[in-house]
Amino acid sequence: MTSLIEAHVRTALGSNNGNTRIVTSAALAKALSDIGVNKETIQLRRTTWLYIEALLTIYHQAAGGDSDVYNFGSQTEGSTTEGMNSDVDALFCHRNFPVIQNIADRQFWQWQLFVVTDISIPPQCCCLQLLLPYYSICLMDILFPYCHIDAHGRVFLRNNVREISITEICKEYGCHYIQRGPSLTIDDRADMVYAFHSATLPEDCKYIFRRPKPCHWPRPELLTQLKDSGVFLVSTAHVENTIQWDPHQSLGTLTVRPNDNSDKRYWRISTNLMERLLMFDLTMTQMKVYVIMKIIRKEFCKPLVCDRLCTFHLKTTLLFCVEMSPPCIWEDKNIIQCLKFCLTTLKRWLKVRYCPQYTTVNVNLFAGKLRWNEFPVLIEFFTNIIRNDVSCLRNVKMDDLGKRISSNYTDSTNGIPFEELDIVVATKMLNYMIGNSYGFYTMSMFAAVDTSKVIKDHARYIQKLETINQTSTGYIRSAVSVILPFRYSIQAVMKASLCIGENQTLPQEIFALCEKSLMSDVTSSRLKLASIYFLQCRFEEAAAILKQVNALISNQVIPFSPFFSFSNHKFGSELLGRRKEFLHMLQNEVAVCTIFNRHEMNCVPRQLVAEFYRTVTAEDAGCRLYRDYWMDLAVVNSLPYMYYLQYLTFRITGLISDKDSALNNLQYYVLSKDLWKDQYHMEFSLNLIGHCWELEGYLSQAWRVYKFSVKLKPQNNAAYWHMFRMIGGLIYGRRMLSW
Repeated sequence: MTSLIEAHVRTALGSNNGNTRIVTSAALAKALSDIGVNKETIQLRRTTWLYIEALLTIYHQAAGGDSDVYNFGSQTEGSTTEGMNSDVDALFCHRNFPVIQNIADRQFWQWQLFVVTDISIPPQCCCLQLLLPYYSICLMDILFPYCHIDAHGRVFLRNNVREISITEICKEYGCHYIQRGPSLTIDDRADMVYAFHSATLPEDCKYIFRRPKPCHWPRPELLTQLKDSGVFLVSTAHVENTIQWDPHQSLGTLTVRPNDNSDKRYWRISTNLMERLLMFDLTMTQMKVYVIMKIIRKEFCKPLVCDRLCTFHLKTTLLFCVEMSPPCIWEDKNIIQCLKFCLTTLKRWLKVRYCPQYTTVNVNLFAGKLRWNEFPVLIEFFTNIIRNDVSCLRNVKMDDLGKRISSNYTDSTNGIPFEELDIVVATKMLNYMIGNSYGFYTMSMFAAVDTSKVIKDHARYIQKLETINQTSTGYIRSAVSVILPFRYSIQAVMKASLCIGENQTLPQEIFALCEKSLMSDVTSSRLKLASIYFLQCRFEEAAAILKQVNALISNQVIPFSPFFSFSNHKFGSELLGRRKEFLHMLQNEVAVCTIFNRHEMNCVPRQLVAEFYRTVTAEDAGCRLYRDYWMDLAVVNSLPYMYYLQYLTFRITGLISDKDSALNNLQYYVLSKDLWKDQYHMEFSLNLIGHCWELEGYLSQAWRVYKFSVKLKPQNNAAYWHMFRMIGGLIYGRRMLSW
């Protein structure tokens, strides 16, 4: 080893001696539980990401897409901690091309993909032959960039099919992507993998059902689920030269791959669903062993070999160890013994340079990963760890684990108090769930100029959601029940806006939709209904709705904008006791921003119309990112908007004291520094205050508020329009807007 590596190993293995194994096991188990490796937190992570998975699938399918969305990896498994900073792996599975593995299953009236394997194809890979329907006698021109035609005239689908389209999308929106293996990372956000699904398991994936299982795991019921899970076919990275080691014959085989583009034809067989089922069946002690192995890898192994020893190697090690050992040893009191058992297994595989795949036969997971000179380094490292009873864990800095093992240590070095880390996890999970639940605005759906057309298209979208709701169960149904009320509200307000614009009486159908929308969240749908009543001069009904909203927010609500980070909101310890009620919390304790699109313009007070046109200059446009599409909407924090509507309503109805109270409440909520952490779209709220001062006749006060709004957000701010209007009114003597 080099001197640098030797120094790192010495630092990692520096230990605190004198602790018996049973004490260390108990301390380690408790420390892991404290950092979120416990039943409640793991279940919370799984529930959250499976719910988000269902939401994303619904969005794609209801919008006319033909994909199922899956979230795989540490977050969905629950095998992560705050200190790991694990990312999200999203897999988009296209259903428009059914995959078959037997040519007898061919359906001549549809496009299909046929799995082709032979001796020249790398392990765990295949080629996908595109089978054309009988009515298509030739390949369409649009498909040529995505296909390869071999010498026999067979058409094969290239694995860069999504990369080509993503490149065009990134050019259009001014973002970038990075390819890491089969995944595409856009703007350093979630890793996305595009795949096809085969319901039939390849022969290489069936060995798991035939090999001996001395300790009766996986259970027969679990094996039945594994058989029905199928496999994904994902694009593969560059296929390198591989070395296969046969431990029985002590024979190594070097396979040299040609340096051409042949790897563009290869698709990797992925058993993500099988692995998810296996991980979900593990006990809590087994999960703790897996997490501590991942911590060791990231803390100590990564500086030695970077990410070439990956978490999948560790997961495979754990699964084989669980299969080979009796269930009785997997208890918290034996956690050190179990950990050493897993590390010993991994070390044995490192010695023979061969790591088997748990679900697929004849695959060496070390191939194309670890370099040959790195095997001795890792072997020595794990030998020392095992010999010293993993005492190096006392030096782990991640999540302060090393210091948490010392029971007398109570201070945190990463900024999170010991007793609050579980709350931090719960807060983040609520953040993800709310953010994805309310990510319901797809601007392309409202891009058409003709409002009637948009209403018809949106009605079809709602029908698809209702069909999904009626035919689905579990997470899908829960997710649809959250989405539908928002859609009802949008549909109702667009219809009302169209009727108001054409001077028509509002039909009862609109109010029926509004009634169905009221459970979207605490405030937004009710405030949009109040806006309709206000614009119809039905001030008593508007006041009644606003009174109801005011009563609902008397309890503490969580302000939220789907267009901004949710990280500012802090929760108390009572959240932990209610973490299983998240779906109920979304509809009863969250105040989502009130959002209007341009097809709802006739249902907003005239002052708000300027918000639709906040992008005025070329400089404004240059400051907008592709994710700033919300700037073409009118988006206002719900509580300031409620006070603003109260002010307008009471001003017209002559309730002066109530009007003044509403204005005071509006100013206190927006301008109080104690409440700034709850503020979203602050410039819009300030513009509401400015308009109120205009109506009060205090133009200098209104001007100062608009200036403050501009100072806060110099670009893409509708305050400029209000200031221009004020100047025009002073110069030309035009009347100010009454409301």
